[in-house]
Order: sequence, then C-alpha cells, then structure tokens
Amino acid sequence: MKSIYDVVVVGGGAIGMASAWRLAARGMKVLVIDKGRLGAEASSAAAGMLGAQLETHQAGPFYDLCRESRALYPAYVAELLEYTGIDAQLVHNGILQLAYTEADATLLLKRANWQRQAGDSAVWMDASEIRAAELTIRPVHGGLFLPNDGNVSAPRLAKALARAVGMSCDVREGSPVFAIEKQTGGTFEVVTANERFPADKVLISAGTWASSLLRPWGCALEIQPVKGQMLSIRPPFGTTLRRTVYAGGTYLVPKRDGTVVVGATEEREAGFSREVTIGAISALSEALREIAPGLSQAEFLQSWTGLRPGSPNGEPRIGELPGLPGLMIAVGHFRNGILLSAITAEMVAAAATGEVWPERWRPFHPAQTVKVGR
Repeated sequence: MKSIYDVVVVGGGAIGMASAWRLAARGMKVLVIDKGRLGAEASSAAAGMLGAQLETHQAGPFYDLCRESRALYPAYVAELLEYTGIDAQLVHNGILQLAYTEADATLLLKRANWQRQAGDSAVWMDASEIRAAELTIRPVHGGLFLPNDGNVSAPRLAKALARAVGMSCDVREGSPVFAIEKQTGGTFEVVTANERFPADKVLISAGTWASSLLRPWGCALEIQPVKGQMLSIRPPFGTTLRRTVYAGGTYLVPKRDGTVVVGATEEREAGFSREVTIGAISALSEALREIAPGLSQAEFLQSWTGLRPGSPNGEPRIGELPGLPGLMIAVGHFRNGILLSAITAEMVAAAATGEVWPERWRPFHPAQTVKVGR
C-alpha cells in the first residue's frame, strides 16, 4: 500500500508551489500534482509587479494582506536564491501612476491620502519632476510615485519555486486530477488517470481550473479565467525606464535584464482561449507609444497570454473549507498571485498545522463567504 502524504497540493503555480515548499519546511510529506508543468500557466506569464498599493483601492484587510506579503518579499527571494541558486530578480524601483489631467491628479491625491494614513509612502511628483526623472515619458500633469512597490521576474520566480519544490516534495507533472475522494477515517485520495494518492489533507490551488475540483464538494465559489495578453520590448541602448509606469490600465515594467514588459489586456469573455491576437498587441503597442513615445523605437521581443484566476471580488480565499476538515483551498488571487504567494504560503502552512490565525487573516478564510453543501 502506498504511504500516505500529509498534504497533496493540486496545482503547481506560484501559490501551490510556495505553499508546498513551506509545508515541507515544517516537516510534512508533500506531493504536488499539476496537469502540465510546474509554474507554466499564469505564474510564468505575469508581469511580476508587487503592487500592494497600485492594486488596492481602499484601506482594509485586502490592502493590509498585500502589504504584508510585499514586506516578506526580500527575505522570500533571498531564501529561494540560497535554497535553489535561482535569483527571482527583485527590483525596488517603485511604481509611478501618471495623471494626464487635473481630474486624474485629484483622484491620485485622494489615493495618496488614505495610503499615507495607513502608514505607507505615496509621493506626488509634478510634471517637471517626472520629465526630469523619466525622459521617455510624454508630458503629463503629474503623477503619484509609490516607492515601496516593486517587481520580480515572474518566470524566474516560478523556476525557483519549481526547483525548491523538486528538492523538498514529491512531484507529478502532466497529471490532471480527475477527482478528490473522501475515505473512511477522514483521509482523502487524489485520483489521476493512472494513480491514486492517499493524503491526510488536500490543498486545491489549481488557479483558474479550481472550480471543476470544487463543484463536486458543493462549493459555490466560482473561479473564472480572465485572459491577459502582454508583450516585452528591449529599449534602444541608453534609453529606458527607471520606474514601473502605470496609466490608463497599461503598465510598463522595467526588468533587471534591460527589457520592459508591457501589459495587459483584461478579457473576461475569452474563456480559456490562449491566442495572441493582433487587436490586443496593436492596442498595447499604441498604449506604449502614448505613454512613453521615447520607447517607440524599442525592439519587439515576444508576446504571450496568461489566464488569471478571477474570483467574485478579486480577492483570494485561503484555508479549510467549512464542514470539510482536511480539504483546503488557496484560490482566486486574480491579478495578485505573484505578490500574494509569499503570505499565502504562510497562511496555508499555519492552517495545515493547526495554528490559530491572527485576526487580520480571517477575512480571507472560506468560512467567511464560501457556501459548501453536497
């Protein structure tokens, strides 16, 4: 008979891999199963922004969770580098949100006020300061600089996590999970086409494919694919961005290797389509020229798509499903899977080992909002 796993993790994106690594570090026997390759889906496709301030629109638990995860990143990336030899290339360059009009500026200054009240840093830059700092950007009214936000190389982070998992856990790639079955005695079996894996606990972290695994348990949480298309460029020698720049839904993210990622569309009706379309790439290219005409002569490198796991309110659900002891989820991270991978892993590890969560994490527990009934 096969030995039982302490935890089987279903889904090998950044969330599942980081969680598995942390579980293994606590002495648990862990198996990670993925339908494809570890980290090959949305995790590798992401722009890698650590936009705790950019991605949140009001003070509250989600803002606090994003900031907590961002604060973990220096140690998180350093630990991965020491453990695997792979540098995720953390960049502390901040994010600059542009204002083209006085109305834009008013909205950004309101954002600055509540973020400062929460203890964060948000610095207003006038038109002349932006022009002096970022020579490639068109003239603007001003902008809000968020110096504590940054970015990593998402593909390199995914590669580092995959190596960490390979060194600390058992792994099955290319193995779609068809069922998770409850056994007598309260344990589980995770069923693939050719194998069955007994487990004390199961973590569902399958990104945009999670819903098909949740429905048999009567879980009403729907995770929808939100297609994002993006591209990367290499600016001409001597021409670049110093900061990540965001305007009108488009971001330009400079990487340590000298490239710039431009993204991203947000296509909610595309389903699981992976095609890169002329319309999307044309729109991104036009947005790039509009924001930073000084990058118009950049070399086009590549384009790609990713499927974000969209949740009903754009926020994740993490922890044990109510009434189903041992069945855990870490799903619905939407645009913030890379940013939130560090804190999600800590939350999952704490839940799996029976630790009492601090109050600040409780709003994201499934018991707060997820209905389960069979």
